[in-house]
Order: sequence, then C-alpha cells, then structure tokens
Amino acid sequence: MRSNARLVGLALCLLVLLTTCSAPRSGDLPAHIVSFVPLPTANPTGQPTVLPTVTPMPEAAPTSAEPTSAPLAAILVPAQPSEIIPNLQSVATQMDSYLGQLATQGSFSGSALVAYRGQILVRKGYGLANQELNIPAGVQTRYRLASVSKPLTALAVMQLVQADKVNLNASICTYLRDCPADWGAITVHDLLAHTSGLQNYTDFAAYADVETKPATPDEVIARFRNLPLEFTPGSVYHYTNSNYVVLGKLIEDVSGEAYPAYMRGHIFLPLGMFNTGYDTGDGAALSGTRGYIGVGTPATLIDTSNLFAAGSLFSTVDDLYTLAQALDAGTLLPLDVLAQMYTPNFFNYGYAWKIESRFNHRVIYHPGMMSGAVTYLGRYPDDGLTVIVLSNNEYTNAGATADYLVGLLFGG
Repeated sequence: MRSNARLVGLALCLLVLLTTCSAPRSGDLPAHIVSFVPLPTANPTGQPTVLPTVTPMPEAAPTSAEPTSAPLAAILVPAQPSEIIPNLQSVATQMDSYLGQLATQGSFSGSALVAYRGQILVRKGYGLANQELNIPAGVQTRYRLASVSKPLTALAVMQLVQADKVNLNASICTYLRDCPADWGAITVHDLLAHTSGLQNYTDFAAYADVETKPATPDEVIARFRNLPLEFTPGSVYHYTNSNYVVLGKLIEDVSGEAYPAYMRGHIFLPLGMFNTGYDTGDGAALSGTRGYIGVGTPATLIDTSNLFAAGSLFSTVDDLYTLAQALDAGTLLPLDVLAQMYTPNFFNYGYAWKIESRFNHRVIYHPGMMSGAVTYLGRYPDDGLTVIVLSNNEYTNAGATADYLVGLLFGG
C-alpha cells in the first residue's frame, strides 16, 4: 500500500512539474525553464501560490536513515557534532535526518547548507550527482542555478549603479547600443523589478524547439525585441526572463566586458567563488553533475546559452554561502545600496530577491527551476540564518524543503 501511494505521489509531482514548466502559459508566473514560484507566507497576502513539486514530509523512517547512494566518504568536510553548540545539535541532527530520508525516498538528491549565527548546522551532499557514473553529491558539487542566477546578475548591475555608470531611473536605451524605440520608456529599475512589459520568451511555444541548441545573447533577444510590450512599463509586475537577459546585455554594453568575464572578474574571483561560473551551455563545466526526473530518468539537457544572464550560472552550496556572508558584511556593495535590492516593489519583489515572512521572521530569497535543476537561496538577515538547497532532481521542491528546515529551527 505504501509503495502504491508513493508511486501515485510521484506521478502527481511529475504532472505538476509538466504543467508548471511547459510553454506556452499565461499568467503572472513564468512557465518554462527558469520558473519563479512564490512560496506560501506565514501571513498570506492573497498572492498566487503554485509549487513546482510537493516535497517535504517524509514517510516514517528511522532517524538514523542515510541515503543509500551517498557514502560518508563523499561528504566533504561536514560540520562535526563537536563544532555545534549543544542546544543546536539536536536541530542539526533532525535536519540531516530529514534530508537523508528524502534522498532515500528518491525525492531529493543534491546538496544543502544551513548556517545559523556562525554555526554550520548542515553542510552535506545527499544522493548522487551523476547516477550513471555513481558520482556522489557533496558540498563542492556544481549545480546549475537556474533563476538563482538572477540575484547575481542584479548584483552586477548594482555595482555599475554604485560606480555611477548606471542610473536606475534612466531609460535602458541610454545604455543599450541597439535599443528598439518601443523600449525607451523602460527603466533599469523596471528590468530589475520585473515591471518592464517585455514578453517572456521562455513562454513561447517555439521555445521548446530551440532550448537544447546554442544561441548568442543577440539571438535570444531577437526572439522578443520586436514584439509589443504587454503593458505600460512600471505599471504591472510580470516575472519575465526577458528582463534579465536584457540586463546581461546592459552589463556588457556599459562595462565593455562579456557577461561571463564581468561576473568572474567582479564577483566570483574577488570573493573566492572558484566553483562558480557561466555554464557555456553543454554542462561541461558541471564536472559530471547531471539532472534527473526522480531516479533513473535523465532530464532534458537544455543549452543554458538560451537563458544567458537570466539563468546560466552554476555554483556550489559553499560558494553561495560565501556570497551570503559577503552580502551581510557589505563586502561587494555598501549596505545602503544592498537595501535598495531588498526593498519590495510589486508582489514583494525587490531587485532579484523576494522579501517575505516565514515563521514571523523576515526572509530574503530566490528560487530557481529548470530542466534538471531545482534551487533555493534564502537568508534571514535579522537572525543570521542562511539556507541553501541545490538539487539535480526535478522531484525536489527546494523552497518547501528549505522552509521545513527553518521550521525545525524556529519551531514552526
């Protein structure tokens, strides 16, 4: 009976995935590759909630359950029990047990990191990064970030703002070398806040025909540049991958550097994020990581050049934690500039961050979802809490999994 129920559950998850990720689709949420899905808040505001998968509650299992596919030798320098203060040790054990059970059930494979006030509660890989080659997931495993790329792209734009090379309230045609006349009313702020009116090219039916083939940034932009705007810029929120593709081009035109080179030279290398970079499209930079739909079914390997600055980056949980620490310390940008990124606009969306409440605590986060990757980067800045979940299993609901882990800590 339990086996049948589990199969039904997995089938339902797959059905939701297909309806969430396939094009075309109308509505305020992105539909295809790099989908942004607002998560339920502790104090609902009437916003739509569409979860890509249903992960969290595992079936009853011994608390010592470990993912059978991830030997302990695969875990690179996990936090040892002696490093965690006693009152957090039981929470850390529960978090590890929960993630291990998900991996054993086949609803999660990937890596997770939870840090709370300087204590690393979880820093570990679960399951396999590559099922065919039996490569275990670890804390140095590289994953495609999908839409978690967007906060990094926004950081690059804000660096240019800080350097007085970009004005948030100026027309994007001030900076783009080849700017359609109809884009004149769109500001840099509109692109960052998803209020531009640009049509979302990953929603187009034709996108399925090109997503596995390489494309230049100009070729990607050509798919939507001559289409009419959906609404007057600044008047409506519509999460649109097109916005961040154009921002990538803006970074290039203003800085004089290609987007991958700018990100590497101004963000990744200065912070020591040596396992973070631009996926050139074929997944070769991932060091063997592959995406799956559950266990045994490889996901479609899309060419991430089709996503450019909206979803083409890869990273590890360790590198993203380094980024989170740099943000909290104001290392990359002054805290007052970062505060602009964390200021909610329409739909509680700032500049590539969603600002909401969980368990009556403020959370700043961004999820990502694409073929073969489900990701989440969340920070509770008032509590010194960072939660990172990177998965190569499309059955994973990374955001809901992160919320479950936070609930263990906050008693939700």
